[in-house]
Amino acid sequence: MVLDPVEILDILGNENRRRILQLLSCRPFYFSEMAKRLDLGPKAVIDHLEMLERAGLVECYRDDRRRKYFRIRENVVLEVAFSPHSYGVRTYSPDSSPKRAATTSTTSSRSSSVRDDDHSLELEAIYSSLRDLEVERLRLRRLLQEIDSQGTLFRRLAMGLIESAASDQLEAEILSALISGESATEDLARRLGIPPAVAEERLRRLAEEGKVQKRNGTWTI
Repeated sequence: MVLDPVEILDILGNENRRRILQLLSCRPFYFSEMAKRLDLGPKAVIDHLEMLERAGLVECYRDDRRRKYFRIRENVVLEVAFSPHSYGVRTYSPDSSPKRAATTSTTSSRSSSVRDDDHSLELEAIYSSLRDLEVERLRLRRLLQEIDSQGTLFRRLAMGLIESAASDQLEAEILSALISGESATEDLARRLGIPPAVAEERLRRLAEEGKVQKRNGTWTI
């Protein structure tokens, strides 16, 4: 499912919806967990989740205890490109071919009365160069898709190892966050919606167990 890029931009314009998506990138949550973790009212969380569901960004399911959980629905890449002469927004899934965005172009018809052939040759050369660049851009995008797919595979493998190695859910969330890259204590606490003191205490405990290490002021696996 490829979502409308303008709709995604509108959704990401709200800070609390960005916080919800960031939280769900760690693991599935039920809404009361999110409300507590993000310090938001239950109704506000429900309203944001309903909007995210309608847009197709998140989905819900029930566990064995019939609790309703929410999770990110699928991998989506939002691509925004602009320059003095063009603007484009597109979305695509790393697991499928990118959806080409609609483009608008303006061309000048070649009049049979044009006398300056040099200008025509220059335009043809520019057109050829732009076409070559478009081919290269699509090649690079396909390469990025392959990288994203490989990254998704390795993250899934990492999540399986983390679930078996973590002593509790918070420890699993911390390790999952650090899998994506090194982080300072304050940044990690903000991402997980926990007090910095709690994050620091758990990180030090994980360091004593040899699961994480602190290097140049940031924590890493």
